[in-house]
Amino acid sequence: MNITVPTQPDLVPVISVFDWIMFHQHLGYTFDWQLPWADYKAGFGSIDADFWLGLEKLHLLTSSQPYRLRVELQEWSTNLWYSAEYWSFKIGDELDKYRLGVAGFSGDAGDGLMWEDDYNGDGSFGWYNHNGMNFSTYDSDNDEAIANCASGRGGGFWYNRCFLACLMCDSSSNSWWTDEVSELYVINSRMMIKPQ
Repeated sequence: MNITVPTQPDLVPVISVFDWIMFHQHLGYTFDWQLPWADYKAGFGSIDADFWLGLEKLHLLTSSQPYRLRVELQEWSTNLWYSAEYWSFKIGDELDKYRLGVAGFSGDAGDGLMWEDDYNGDGSFGWYNHNGMNFSTYDSDNDEAIANCASGRGGGFWYNRCFLACLMCDSSSNSWWTDEVSELYVINSRMMIKPQ
């Protein structure tokens, strides 16, 4: 399927699943997601393999009309699939470092993007909430941590203080927070959007 991205001259090939437009696909651990800001901005990969549509295209799409987000995750030790949906999903522009905006969670994967609790009991309330975070890569550190989360975890994401969700990370850090006070260690994942 091809989609039209506002202000872009060419049609963009994507995979559509029940009208959900796939913008991220992570299959196993053979692809190196440790790529520069320019690649995450433009997009990379192949729609039938590891794939990232691109932050600029996501911004243009989600600022043109309201979108929903669906995240599908396969846990590596059990091979079970889980999902999370957010009723609202929007990406800011590059001047705003492609800031993530999500709201309205449901699903059995746990709320990996808006976790608010004090995970360690040490006053770190909200440190694991990715909502409102800027996108970071190894060469563009925009997270809230002292160190560069993307460098340490092996891929770009909307990090807060490096935990507890990342779907573009290396094998030891590719995870998603669950409501059961634990992380799902993810082998395969997909992120998709659909107009509200």
